[in-house]
Amino acid sequence: MSQKVQKYRNTNELSKNYGKYYLRPVYDKRFITTEQLADFIQTQCTVKRSDIKAVLDELGAGFKHFFELGQKIKLDGIGIFKVGISSAPSDTEEGCTAALVKKGRVNFQPEVTSVLKEVVTVQRPKMVNGVATVVETAMQVYNHPAVMLKDIRFELTADVNGSGMQDENSGSGGNSGGDDEPRP
Repeated sequence: MSQKVQKYRNTNELSKNYGKYYLRPVYDKRFITTEQLADFIQTQCTVKRSDIKAVLDELGAGFKHFFELGQKIKLDGIGIFKVGISSAPSDTEEGCTAALVKKGRVNFQPEVTSVLKEVVTVQRPKMVNGVATVVETAMQVYNHPAVMLKDIRFELTADVNGSGMQDENSGSGGNSGGDDEPRP
């Protein structure tokens, strides 16, 4: 099995990467339900489907409870879930109240592992006895691959028209993960 990806073209004329091509994930139209997830997990262990489903059904309530307490939730092998918000601005400190929260969301950070990529020598300015000087230091550079995505393979696929190309408004979702790339 592999995660399907497809090409799309950046059509944002304001972007420095206008006209360039990127890849984005292709998703199935259906969601996996709690029942389907429970069925799959049951095939991977000795716990009964009914017990798994009961735990999954309570997971949402457990998340809500701990989010209301201001807690972040870390699930080993999965990642960290925490509350994120958007708020309206206030001109004064006194006017900055909880009523300004426009919406809440759940932020997810996948679990990662740190893998040493290389050690590089960098030069940094430093004050030594009141004199500006340049000091060389060794800096470790790490890759941080997501644990859940570690072994997933990616495969290019064509869109429904068979061309493999879609414009920005085609709606398959996702983003390419770059700094200045479009987010359809």
